[in-house]
Amino acid sequence: MNSASYSAGQASFIVTPLCADLKVDGKKVSYFMPVSSNIAAGGLQNVINTAVKEVLEQSGHADALVGLQTQVKYNEDGAIESIAITGYPAKYVNFRNAPEGTVVPVTVPEETSSGFSLFKKK
Repeated sequence: MNSASYSAGQASFIVTPLCADLKVDGKKVSYFMPVSSNIAAGGLQNVINTAVKEVLEQSGHADALVGLQTQVKYNEDGAIESIAITGYPAKYVNFRNAPEGTVVPVTVPEETSSGFSLFKKK
């Protein structure tokens, strides 16, 4: 069990890095998606992210799409009409602790420069 305590306005905690292997499927997948105005309103990156999310779910809930290629179609008004993506689904496997000596103590100030509190005060 990990715990954190306050000390002089700062919280200390331990970060334990993990290692994992990325198992890439050898079969390339393709996905075509007509783009709704709601998704297009979020911009091109939102359209790409949505299409990748959909293809990952359809590919057995893969974690990543390796070798991503996108083809975006725009209508006469310049709005995104559809997107086609291809890539190789991949899953992270064989999670394990990082080698000895890579566990690093980290101190994070309670408030960032933007004033947002990372930890709630009691």
